[in-house]
This record gives sequence, C-alpha cells and structure tokens, in this order.
Amino acid sequence: MPSFSDRTPEDIARELDADLARGLSMDEAARRLRSHGANVFEARPRATFGSVVLGQLKSPLVAVLLLGGVATIILGEFLDALVISIALAINVFIGTLQENRASRAFDRLTASQVQYATVIRDGRHGVVRAADLVTGDIVELASGAAVPADVRLTSASNLLTNEAALTGEWAPVVKDTELRAEGVPLIERSNIAWMGTLVVSGRGAGIVVATGAETELGKIAAELILPEERPTPMQVNLRHLAHFMLMAVVCSLVFIVALSLVRGRAFVDVILLSVAVAVATMPAGLPAAVTVVLAIGMERILQRGGLVRNLIAAETLGSTTVILTDKTGTLTEGTVALEALYPAELLEESDRAGLQAAEKTAQPLLRTAILAAESFITESEREPEKFIVHGRPLEKAIVAAGLAEGVSRVDLERLTPRLDVLAFDSTLRFSGSLHAFGRAGGTRGKEASRFSVVGAPELILEHAQFLERGSRRVRMSAAYRARALGELERLARGGLRVVGIGYRSVSWIEIPDGNRAVRGVGDGAEPHLLQSLVFLGLIALRDPLRSDAAAAVETAHSAGARVIMVTGDNIETARRVAYEASVAPRGAIALTGADVEKLTDLALGEALERTEIFARMLPEHKLRLVRVLKNRGEVVAMTGDGVNDAPALISSDIGIALGSGTDVAKEAADIVLVNNSFSVIIAAIEEGRRIIDNLKKIVAYLLSTSFSEVIVIGGSLIAGGPLPLLPAQILWTNIIEEGFMNFAFAFEPKEPDLMRRSPRESTARIVVTREMRWLIAMIAAVTGALLLALYFLFLRLDLPEARLRTLMFVALSIDSIFFSFSLKNLREPVWKLNLFSNRYLLMALTSSITLLFTALFFPPVRTLLSLVPLGAPELLFLLGVGLVNLATIEVGKWFVFRRRRRQK
Repeated sequence: MPSFSDRTPEDIARELDADLARGLSMDEAARRLRSHGANVFEARPRATFGSVVLGQLKSPLVAVLLLGGVATIILGEFLDALVISIALAINVFIGTLQENRASRAFDRLTASQVQYATVIRDGRHGVVRAADLVTGDIVELASGAAVPADVRLTSASNLLTNEAALTGEWAPVVKDTELRAEGVPLIERSNIAWMGTLVVSGRGAGIVVATGAETELGKIAAELILPEERPTPMQVNLRHLAHFMLMAVVCSLVFIVALSLVRGRAFVDVILLSVAVAVATMPAGLPAAVTVVLAIGMERILQRGGLVRNLIAAETLGSTTVILTDKTGTLTEGTVALEALYPAELLEESDRAGLQAAEKTAQPLLRTAILAAESFITESEREPEKFIVHGRPLEKAIVAAGLAEGVSRVDLERLTPRLDVLAFDSTLRFSGSLHAFGRAGGTRGKEASRFSVVGAPELILEHAQFLERGSRRVRMSAAYRARALGELERLARGGLRVVGIGYRSVSWIEIPDGNRAVRGVGDGAEPHLLQSLVFLGLIALRDPLRSDAAAAVETAHSAGARVIMVTGDNIETARRVAYEASVAPRGAIALTGADVEKLTDLALGEALERTEIFARMLPEHKLRLVRVLKNRGEVVAMTGDGVNDAPALISSDIGIALGSGTDVAKEAADIVLVNNSFSVIIAAIEEGRRIIDNLKKIVAYLLSTSFSEVIVIGGSLIAGGPLPLLPAQILWTNIIEEGFMNFAFAFEPKEPDLMRRSPRESTARIVVTREMRWLIAMIAAVTGALLLALYFLFLRLDLPEARLRTLMFVALSIDSIFFSFSLKNLREPVWKLNLFSNRYLLMALTSSITLLFTALFFPPVRTLLSLVPLGAPELLFLLGVGLVNLATIEVGKWFVFRRRRRQK
C-alpha cells in the first residue's frame, strides 16, 4: 500500500475518486462498503466446540481422571474404568458449558463498545459508525476523539495525537499537513492520523486512505486482538488458595495411600482410592467459577447501563468508599435548555422586569454564542423533518435555541465564514471561533475578523474591558463588573448554569495562516486570546436534576460510600444541585480549585473529610483529590468526560467515563456510563458487591464438600474399618455435589442488606475472610463428624458392607444438597430465605437429585456403582440426618457471624 504522506490531498482525492469539499455521496459510500467490507479488524476466531472440549483437558481434575482411567484399564478393572469415563465425560461437558456461558457474556460486552465518526457526505456533516467508513470518506477529528481510520490530513489546527497504541510512545505527536519524502519511517509521517490513536488536543480533517486490515494498526491486529491475559488480584488470590488446596490434597493422598498399604489393601484398590479422593477434594471448578461470576456480573451491569471494560473493575466496585462525581449529565439529566438571555446593557437595569425583557433585544448575544458553539446539525433518519444537534450539551442548547428563534448557524456562517475554531478546553475554561467579518461585511482591515468566545462568566468578566450598549462600545467600569457578578451569583443560587459571551476584533495581520489562526493556544494563551474582550452578556441555562439522583446518592451513603461533587461549574450552582441531590446539606462548605491550590496535601486531606462540594475545578485539581484520597486509604471512583480527565481516571481505583464523553476519557476509564446517570454507578457498586458475595458462597461450598469427604475417608482408615465409600461411589458423589453447583451460586440474587454494609466487607482481595475460614471449617467439621458418627453406627449394627456404603453414599449426597440452601445467605437463617429465588441453583440441585436417583433406582448404574436398593424407612432416616446436619450448620453459621450481628 502506498504511504500517501508524500502526495497532496488533491492527488489522493483524484486517485480515490473523492471530493475534498463535499465528500462521497451516500450511494457511493454504501457501494464501497459492500465492495471492500467494514472498517474493522478480522474478528478473533471463535473457539469451536471441539477446541473448547480439548481445552478442558488442561484442567487438573480432568487430568487426574484421565490418568485414573488409563491405570484402571491397564490393571483390568474395566467397571471402574467405565465409572471414571462417565465422570470424565460429565466434568468435560459441564466445563464446556461454563466456558461457553462466560464467552457469550464477554462477547455481548465487546459488541456494546461501538465507536462513531464525523464525516462529510453529499456536502453535509453526519455521524456514522466507524465500522461504516470507507476509503475516500472525508472525516473530521476533534479533541478527545479516537481516529477512526488511517487519515491523510487536509487541515490540522493545533492537532496532537497519542500514538501509544501504534508506537508505544505516550508523548503527544504534533500533526500537520506538510508533504513528507517518500519512504520516511511511520513515526515521521506527521501528516497522517493513524487508526486507533487518540486526539488529545486541537482539531483537523482529512481523507480516509485505509480502513480495517489495511491500516497500519490492522497490519499488527493479530498481536493486538490476542493480548496476554493477565490475572486479576482476586484470581491471583484464589489461585494461591487452589495451590494450597492442591498441597493439602497431596498430603491427604500420601496419608491415605500409606495408611491403606499399612492396612494391607490391594495396590489396585489403593490406586483407585487415590484417584477418587483426589477428584473429590480438588476444587478444580474454582477458577472457572470465578470467570463465570465476573462475566455474569459484568453483563448485569451492562443491562443496567454501565459498560465494565475490565475484570479488575468488576472486582473492585463493591469496596468503593468515595465517589468523586461530576454534576452535568451525571446528577443532572444533561438535557441543557436555554432559560434566559441577559445582554450586557440590560444587566445595568436595577429592576427584574428589565432583565426579564432582555430576550427581546438579545439577538447579537445569541448570534455570537451560536457562532462560537462547536456543533453541527443533521436530519433524523427516522423522522426526516426533525433535526438533531450534535455537540456538548451546552452548545447544543444554544444552537437549538437559535433554531427556535429562526437563527441558523448555517445562515450566519454564509455571512461570516468560519476561519478557525478553538474547542472547549477545561483548562482554558472557554471555547472560541474565528470568523471573517471583513470578507462579508466590508469592514476595515483592523476589524477584518472577529473571535467569538463562550466561557465561564467569571473569566469573561475578569478579562472583558468593554461592553456593548446599543450600537456603542463603552469601557466596563468596576461598578458594572460588580453588578454583573452579583446577577451571576443570583442566577447560580437558583441552580442555573450560566456562561459568559464576548468577542474581540482582530486584524488579518495577526493571522499568519488559516490552520493557525488562533495562535498562542497553550501555556500563557489565555491573556492573548481574551485581551481587549468585549462583553456581550450572560446566557442562563437549566439542566434538571435526574429524578433518581437523590435516591441513588442516599443509597451510596447507606452503603458507606461518600459522594463528593467535583465540577467546573459556579460554586453557587454546585451548592444548589448538591443540596437537591442530597450530596450535601443546604449552605454546606464548598471549595474552589483556587482554594485547593492553596492547601497542602495534609490540609486538603483534612478538608476532604468535611467537604462534599468542589467547584471551578480543573483536571489537575481532580487528579490531586484522587491521589490525596488514595493516600488516606480510600478506594476512589471518579467520573470524567474530557481529554484532560484521563490522568485522574487512570489514577483512581475505578475510572468512570460518561457515555457522552470523549474517546480519550473512555479509553482511560474502567467503566463507561452508557446514559451518564449517577444511579448506574450505584447499580454497578451493588453488582460488584453481589459478585464478591456469590464468590464467597461458591468458595465456601466447594471447600466444605472437599474437606468433609477427606474427614470421612481418613477417619474410617484410622479406625481400621472398611471403606465407607468405594472409589466409583466417591466419583459419583463428587458429580452430585459439584457438577453444575460449581457456578449455580453465580446467579444468586442480592442479599437484602447488601447496600447497608461497610464497603470494607466487599473487598475482592480477601474473599476468604476470617469469618469465611471459620464457616468453611465449621461446615466441613459438622458434616464430616456427623457422617463419621453414622459410619460407626452402621458398623455397630453389623450392616453388610454394600448396604453400609449405599447408606453413606446417600447420606453424603443429601447433606451437600441440604447445606447448599444454607449458603444462599451467609447472614440469615435458611427459614427466612426465599428458597426459590435462584432458578439456576434449583436446576443444579435438580440435576444432582436426578443423578442420585439414577444411582439408586436405575439398575445398570446401581450395579455399576455397587449399590443396593434401599427401603422407604432408610431413605426417610437419611433425609432426617440431612435435616439435622442443616440445622447444626445453621447454628454454627449463627455463632460464626454473631459478633457482626451484635455490632449491627
């Protein structure tokens, strides 16, 4: 493929049969999409059923069964080999189902991550899926967006991109439109923006020269779409637990084998017993269960409006102690609507009637705001007569208000063509647009163009030196500035969002070239851009509070998580919204970014303990808040949407990007809020806690069953009696006890007090807590002791060995089925639980009972397992034993958690 960096955009356009001004036609774009395919990398090949089945052979459990099967065939024990084969088939089948269930969940999460691009087709702006781009498309790049394809730039205004995904270099790369020599290295082709890179500042436009697999990123896609899977902290801890269990199994096997040989058992019986005990005691289903629980939890969060981008976030969510949340779009609806216009001359009015009449004489104010707004309009595909305004909520509201008043930005730009634009930057706190007033209006050279500004009203009033009074420009007095700031404070106290509008006239001499019209952007740019500013007035906008915001904040408080509002808005507006959203009481302490800069880290940490409102905050202030809180031991979740929010999002324990935010913010975040709502954060925390809860139940169940079987078999060998279970019976009970039960608890609904607990209880780093260790030991001891007591009772009754083993087989199976209900809730007694709340658990238990009944009542299987028929009295007796075991476990559960109950 040619490099394109050594050719002009005009030459490339001719080669690709494209139009640099009008773009492709819709029909031509559709034809090219059908011909060349979507702008995506080749999908990761899906694992076939056969490959998934073969993958199960890596499981230690399956490996032990395979070795045991081979050994029994060599030794001529074909019936035992058949039982092992059946156990092997069932375990592989269940493992395959688990992997497919998790894989489908991850596929749905991946499919939900859709990127969009701004294109020009048929001479009009539009927004399309990045996957639908074709070569020859004209695309526009804005700060915060991901580059959707390889693009030869035709314009670049202060354009910087992060090319770490392609080159590994994190430093921003300056982009331009200059020709490059043929064959220069990729890193030196600064006139091309590469697919997968991120625009960190500025803006640009260009022609798509490569899509999908033909892009530079696509050429190495095979390496990028198959990354090395790194275990999460919880998976590491559970692997350590599994390794500990493996050592315990090995020690148990050595003990059992040695004791069996001392007792004079046949070597073949010892081998079979070793295989059976290893299978029964090894928690081989634990790693798969962890993956299933996390995948299902992430899928649930997606259904509630949050896209979790990595497993670590799913683990950490439940232990969040502080939430740093933005205001606009998170606590509020984000549907900003223009409330009122206040032209500069009418701000001098002392009576409210004069201010309310401002809208009638506010056309210059509205027109300037529309020119400065970085947005565009498209027609709705579903409703052709309806228009859609694209851009930031504030700018969309201004443009929509103009349309309602019959003021079209398209018409305005015909009269005053746009020369350049300065996109909103949270550090500068304003945006601007340069227009050629001289070309359209024939004004003098020194006023040949005008730089229109929309920004923080305090900033605009601070830099403004003039104001417009009718058709005259007069110098702004200190008294006027104080009066305007007082009006601003009054509007902010009413919960309105207020922006200031102004402009400055510039001469053509100050504009060296079209791409760098607004020069000096960056360090020290603010005084240059705002000098000699003319103040036109204020625009008040209303952004209603989300109906569920207050309830969500109160839920966060009850869950032990503090909510701190961190916004770039006015301090009085922040106070009003914080009060309405239950973040802070009326008149609460509030600090500004300027206040934060004056505090040491120690003083800021102390201030954070009593402050829930931070206003006029810059990105570097947010980053500092995150670091101070983390240094104080807090688990911090933070929301952000801008390019400059990325460092704070990365630094926080859980970075949360708004769905309406920039691609840079989304790339840096762990979670993306599809609809921006704060309530989704709380829902995600709730799901995170349920994930940890359900993992604890799975771990408790698997380890309890493993230890209880070792106690029974080891106790019988020490006593010198006959084996309570034959190897084939042990294998079958393991299928009954675990089987589908490995991950049935993953679907357990949340416990009623889930969001009333301390977040410290939901940390993923210590799944097996002190209480959990006691609970597991108690269940294993109670079940093992009860079964051993039964075993010795049956010995004293001189029951035939076949009947004794059949009774022990049923007792062991029933006990595990019964105490699974006890683990549905680790804090409440079983009689207070809804036993039918988890249909997956009921299905798993039904499969276990079916396997038990098959062994007892289906003659071929009963013969294969060396079992004998049991009468109704015996079955009822064993049922009673199971109930006694359940009651004993419930008493033990109460004692294990009694201290926590007393604390409550």
